[in-house]
Amino acid sequence: MEKNAVMPPSKETGKQEPAPVYEMITAAPAQSFVVARHDFPADRARWNYHPEYELHLITASNGRYVVGGHVGTFCAGSLFLIGPNLPHNWLSSLEQDEIIPGRDLLVQIQSDWLQGLIGLCPEFEVLGDLLNDAACGVEFYGPSLKDFGQQMEMIEKADPIDRVAMVIKLLTDLARAPRRVLCSTQYSLVAKGNESRTVDTIIKFLLSVNLREIRQADVARHVKMTPSAFSRLFLRATGDTFTSFVRRLRISRACELLVTTSKSVGVVGSEAGFGNLSNFNRIFLDEKHMTPREYRREAKMALNKFKLPH
Repeated sequence: MEKNAVMPPSKETGKQEPAPVYEMITAAPAQSFVVARHDFPADRARWNYHPEYELHLITASNGRYVVGGHVGTFCAGSLFLIGPNLPHNWLSSLEQDEIIPGRDLLVQIQSDWLQGLIGLCPEFEVLGDLLNDAACGVEFYGPSLKDFGQQMEMIEKADPIDRVAMVIKLLTDLARAPRRVLCSTQYSLVAKGNESRTVDTIIKFLLSVNLREIRQADVARHVKMTPSAFSRLFLRATGDTFTSFVRRLRISRACELLVTTSKSVGVVGSEAGFGNLSNFNRIFLDEKHMTPREYRREAKMALNKFKLPH
């Protein structure tokens, strides 16, 4: 198991089971939204969903994320907008017993507040397309990314009454910024209660094991499910088949290795779980629309240019 594996407590250890993935978010009295900062690891850092829109800034570390059925890599300065009830999780690469203080800076906004803003002020119709895209998850990029991160940190420090104007300005700036939509189709959460805990366990298990030899039957056995029941639950929870999801996990692992190590492309493909170099190159090009070498060059340039100080 990798050093950065973050596994849920098990029944065998007698420790507390992971809580349901639904996250209850409550703004303070007389405030329109929540501004919060979380360490990693933390209880809240899990496969979770909630009815609020969430602006999510990564302030430190590299790692992998899952949004709906999409798997990707992140670095310090990465910024996302997640729509209502869209499950998400970010897992940083950690050393033994490492803690990253304040890794996540969040602004969580009620859907009714945003829709009411658009309804009252036609000038804010520019937000409509952004919110529609957020239903499938959005990652921002481009030359203004560092400035957006700084705006988030200014919002955190501001008085509640000043935050309103600052959040509106940030959202309108983001509506005009380059962005990529993460999920190919709008995600509809189905898993509840025990199913939610099972999905959380599955995702964390897949992010912690050697992906070269992983099989659906192994994961089904890990969560004590029959292969057919597992297949149905996985499709409901991620909107994708197990095989396709694992392929994206392998690509995500390869992206992380390309950015954080100097290992050759062949070694990266092997460690990410691909059987041979030609297969790795073909699938990577299909998923990322560039070769692994091109991805390494562009990702390192972006990381050096947009990473926030910490």
